Amino acid sequence: MNLNAAQVQSYRAQGYLVVPGVFAPDQAEAMIGHYMELRAQGPHPGDSGGTDDQPDDPNHTYPRMINMHDWDPASATWATRPDLLAAVEQLIDDEPVLRQTMLYFKPPGGRGQGLHQDEQYITINPLIGLWIALDPSDDAVGQMVVVPSSHDQLRPVEEADTNVSFTRAQSQLPPGAAIVGLDMAPGDGLFFDGKTIHGSYPNQTADRWRRSFICHYIGKRAEHFEPPEGFHVGHV
Repeated sequence: MNLNAAQVQSYRAQGYLVVPGVFAPDQAEAMIGHYMELRAQGPHPGDSGGTDDQPDDPNHTYPRMINMHDWDPASATWATRPDLLAAVEQLIDDEPVLRQTMLYFKPPGGRGQGLHQDEQYITINPLIGLWIALDPSDDAVGQMVVVPSSHDQLRPVEEADTNVSFTRAQSQLPPGAAIVGLDMAPGDGLFFDGKTIHGSYPNQTADRWRRSFICHYIGKRAEHFEPPEGFHVGHV
């Protein structure tokens, strides 16, 4: 995958870039089967269904998996495809290093995640996310939403409404922030800056899933930073 100059410019201005067909639809379908099988095998290190104050949230039955690349060879292969790494390098101007993988199931009725910046969790810069839709992703299932051009600075954190968010923290939004929903087909990819505010709302459907495969990369020259008080999810 070779991004053109307009795509790179759009990413740097907006803080995100949607690229259709990063994975082929049949590959996305195969990944669904693979991860549903892994989930059926039982618990894995780092599983998270979210806050326990909403025990009926189906995310508890299908908890998010994390860092599958550490123990699942297929995940490691998908996350380190040479064309993906080449695209990431174009966007961060640094040699990419895989930092994290995740798989969200988001079954029917599952909560979303309060809008946040990834650097409020992972205090490394540069940091970039790649979110791959495995199911059709639209408003009804709690699609990914972003705040364009919100990547200019780290924002303070605040408590999230755990009726709709499986996490307790969210980012404060800048004045006049526009929240944009992203319709995505299976296999489409969203690249987003570590400071771009993003998240999702609950899956409102009775019979549709919103599974997604997520990778986070850092630059080889990346540096850790100490967030100011009130700017990290651990401060809530």
